Amino acid sequence: MSIKLNELVDSLIETAPPAELKNVSQSLSSLTTSSIDDNIEKYAQENAVVIDNTIVSKYNKDKNSSKYIDYINNKKFNVDWINCKIIDVENYESNFEYPKIYQELIDKLNQYGEDYYPSTFAFTIIPTEDEELRIIIIGQRANHDNFYTGQWKSNYLISKNSNISGEIKLDIHYFEDGNVRLKFIEEISDIKIDNSSSSKIVNFINDQENKVVIKIVDQFNNLNQQSFKNLRRLLPVTRSKINWGSAIGNYRLGSDVVNKK
Repeated sequence: MSIKLNELVDSLIETAPPAELKNVSQSLSSLTTSSIDDNIEKYAQENAVVIDNTIVSKYNKDKNSSKYIDYINNKKFNVDWINCKIIDVENYESNFEYPKIYQELIDKLNQYGEDYYPSTFAFTIIPTEDEELRIIIIGQRANHDNFYTGQWKSNYLISKNSNISGEIKLDIHYFEDGNVRLKFIEEISDIKIDNSSSSKIVNFINDQENKVVIKIVDQFNNLNQQSFKNLRRLLPVTRSKINWGSAIGNYRLGSDVVNKK
């Protein structure tokens, strides 16, 4: 692949809406004979994507192979990046113990997803040797028939001292008779919780995500009531009747109407 073409492919993949990665990768692979697997994998590692209901990211990449780790189901796998499918699955055994709350946290996050995510929902919990837990939650909806896709992605890091930090990202794409994209990012700085029980963690996540939903709704209302309203061209109030028939052509850009006040 030439340098210019590679840069173009990189740019197209980097800016692809998360819920449209498969469509973008298949379209690009049909346009070039060169492999674009590395470009797509780079995107997946940096952004975290859902493939076959499993999250793939730089955080669950196996350091000793090309595979990724599903810590919840104790599996390792490769990815067919063009078709966005998990392949070559094998069992995985961790070389360190998971936290005691791990299984209970899985159960509570499953319930949380069923209660609050009406779309495609996936999550992973990534333990580390430093006794930290990383939780990635992705809710995704793709409705190509109605020209929109969207993704909600939350990324939380829980330290062994029960501090939680992370970010919440929203990415929505509308593409009917146009191309409109909404991106939203909310950073979560280190917040101390009373204890790192599974209930406390999920309640914290619920509270943070509810706050973000309210913030987004408020910003939309402000956008509609203020910003969009200010974009409207102000027309003169003349209290004069306009002849909407054949005589409408006699008006000179509204000046005649204004002068009849």
